[in-house]
Amino acid sequence: MRAIQEGRGQAMIEQVATATPGGISFGVPYEWVFVDGEFVPSEEARLSVLANVVSYGTGTFEGIRATWNEEHRQLYLLEAEAHYERMGRSARILGLELLFSPADLVALTRELLRRNQVRASAYIRPLLLLAGEQLAVRMHDSGSRLCIPATPMPGDYINPDGVRCMVSTWRRSRDTAVPNRAKVIGSYVGPALAKTEAIRNGFDEALLLTADGHVAEATTSNVLIRVGDEWATPPVTEDILEGITRRQIMDLLREDFGITVTQRRIHRSELYACDEALLCGTAAIAAPVTEVDGRRVGDGRPGATTLAVQRTLRAIARRDERRHHDWTTPVYDEGEAL
Repeated sequence: MRAIQEGRGQAMIEQVATATPGGISFGVPYEWVFVDGEFVPSEEARLSVLANVVSYGTGTFEGIRATWNEEHRQLYLLEAEAHYERMGRSARILGLELLFSPADLVALTRELLRRNQVRASAYIRPLLLLAGEQLAVRMHDSGSRLCIPATPMPGDYINPDGVRCMVSTWRRSRDTAVPNRAKVIGSYVGPALAKTEAIRNGFDEALLLTADGHVAEATTSNVLIRVGDEWATPPVTEDILEGITRRQIMDLLREDFGITVTQRRIHRSELYACDEALLCGTAAIAAPVTEVDGRRVGDGRPGATTLAVQRTLRAIARRDERRHHDWTTPVYDEGEAL
């Protein structure tokens, strides 16, 4: 059984590594990148191997989804301003200076996508990092750099039809060690280890527990579970990143189903006993969890509520939903994307 799982896990790694939908790999940037106040060719947007961030992960980042609607002939940014507001909070926590306002950063992102003539779904990865070549371990007296690249996002980051999870042997770091309210570049080493552990053991995703053994989050997603009629999610005090998609789903559950999500501690055993579970994040959107540690979640099929929320979120991102147009920002002016 172990050999089967290892073979399956290696096959999944190879599939991810070689997949190039549309001939372009996820993560390969478009031609133009915004760097410190100007748009430069992507081959010029490079860091020194001695940059502080390369050695120590000193910086913060965001991920913003842009969804193409072929019928509208329009590209829509999803919650771009909220992401840049969170980046500003992360910068303050780390003692970095973000020189642009959230509204200015949204305008720059629209211009970046227009310059690259993006007419397909894309992923924007803003980074504020320490680029100075000082090798001292510190956050001060090292020049910062703001970069905004965009890459194609031709498919789903995680299986939208059902995710098989394992509880990782790696734990989520405490906020007293690394500030979890900030998206710190270096803090993703733990989730990266957990993700690889899960894949190599034949699963799709890893769930991380807090240092004292309660459910925190997945590697790049928040977690919600349903036990009977109650939906619950770990509170921000459980060393999670307070997700923007998490907030969207809590809003939609209240609007569409009259459900108020309880923010409380969740035990590991509840993952095994719950009736429905989902992962949510900018890249994942809302993905149903169908298995945890070899145990079926509910009847082992994607939960109906999860799938309904997933459909609604996708429609909102494309502006095919009548509600929450305030969550999206058109990239092109009228007639510009034709």
